[in-house]
Amino acid sequence: MENKETSGNGISLNPVVHYALQLLALSLLLAWCFMILQPFITPLVWAAVLATTLYPVHLFLREKLRNRNGWSAGIITVLMLLIIIGPAFWLMFTTVGEIKVLVETYRAGNLHIPMPAESVKSWPVVGNKLYQLWTEASTNLSGFISHHQEEAKSIVLGALGLLKNTGAGIVIFMLSIIISGFLLVYAESLAAFFRQLLTRIAGPSGESMTSMAALTVRNVAKGVLGVAVIQSILAGIGFVLAGIPFAGLWIIICLILAIVQIGLLPVSVGVIIYIWSHADTTTAVLLTIWMIFVGIIDNILKPIMLGKGAPAPMLVVFLGAIGGFMVSGFIGLFTGAIILSLGYKLVVGWVMNNQSSSAVKP
Repeated sequence: MENKETSGNGISLNPVVHYALQLLALSLLLAWCFMILQPFITPLVWAAVLATTLYPVHLFLREKLRNRNGWSAGIITVLMLLIIIGPAFWLMFTTVGEIKVLVETYRAGNLHIPMPAESVKSWPVVGNKLYQLWTEASTNLSGFISHHQEEAKSIVLGALGLLKNTGAGIVIFMLSIIISGFLLVYAESLAAFFRQLLTRIAGPSGESMTSMAALTVRNVAKGVLGVAVIQSILAGIGFVLAGIPFAGLWIIICLILAIVQIGLLPVSVGVIIYIWSHADTTTAVLLTIWMIFVGIIDNILKPIMLGKGAPAPMLVVFLGAIGGFMVSGFIGLFTGAIILSLGYKLVVGWVMNNQSSSAVKP
């Protein structure tokens, strides 16, 4: 006997049509909600990452403040703004000021590039070509720029685009820090909600997935972003003490290269070439040793910070972070690592369950 529902006007409805209309209405509602929240997705994701990473600190500080939840979250938010946003704005303003001085000096005709040392010719692969270009720029800078106008234009536009994106990123990150403070205040209730949500979706393993996602976020934050920040700060100290021009810009580039796992080598090579050509031997030797040290510390710190307590092998977390970055940008560092770790756990759990079932059979 066919089961049909009856509407208020006496017209019978097929249950399939009824459920289809419900799903359509739900889909439209979810799509509408997504469109409303879309401008805030990036700061919300960053805020969730920050809140998850800082939650252990929040618990420690809350205990010291006699369970004052709001005070703890507020102090952490203010400290994060001072520690991260302050130096970021300093780098931005310093770099913009240096570029402004460079442009004014060039327009006044007072910008001169020193002649390269003869030893540049002996450098492998690029020595002769680099010596010719360097000499051309030293003898006639205006003619050199006119002759390489397209290349110079692309470099200038790229640098301006980098500064623009960096400035926008600082504003978004500032908003994310503020939002993360509110998330810390309601951390327990939010964690309980997501545990229930994942349990409804994935069954009994949903609760463990919540813990695994939180642990993965903390590991990636320490192993990828943390190591990148440490390397950039150490490199910046060397740049400033050695008197490298545009130190702020090079620090930003070092941070980006370290995050995308290219490493500091491109900037380090350029800085070492510059310092050996323009500074005394002692400064050049010290900066060279320092940059070598900064370049190799990620090989020590990353395995320790990325894999410590990880719910998935370090290779899985690392591949997820890098693959996620290639697909979704900086947010993908976390979403990629989380999704790949969850997928790894599901596959391993499925394989182990199959092996257990096979072992039980006679």
